[in-house]
Amino acid sequence: MSSLTNVFLRHYREVLGFLSLRTGSRDVAQDCAQDTWIKLAEFRDKTLPDNERAYVFRVAANIATDWHRRRGREITALAHYAAAQPPAFEADTLDVASANQLLHRLEAALLRQPRRSLDVFVLHRHEGLTYRAIAERLAISVSAVEKHMMRILLACDQALTA
Repeated sequence: MSSLTNVFLRHYREVLGFLSLRTGSRDVAQDCAQDTWIKLAEFRDKTLPDNERAYVFRVAANIATDWHRRRGREITALAHYAAAQPPAFEADTLDVASANQLLHRLEAALLRQPRRSLDVFVLHRHEGLTYRAIAERLAISVSAVEKHMMRILLACDQALTA
């Protein structure tokens, strides 16, 4: 093992903290630290730097900079790819008009129902209450709740098939 890798290992926590600040991620910092160690292990120059610790941090900083550049290129490429993709769904005018008509029919069908049936429907579908909880809240039987729900569901079914 070279003396640079020994310096790296002695200052590993410090290097990791430095890289975490540079990259903004502990996981990425660990990857960069591993790359730093590999780079230092491959160091074959006969003359060692004067300040080995500073050299280790310089190598780590360069690897973090490379990571940022690579990430920037990836983000740019992804943005270009996303911009080139056709929209996932474009509703045509006929589809929008048809959906609006259906909504109006459903709304009209619901508004023609008795107030108690609408209350039961809203409590069940919007507030997520069980039939038993609705029955307790409105002081009616569970069977009555079921009948109110059936009335609303039948009205919706008729509006959908009209």
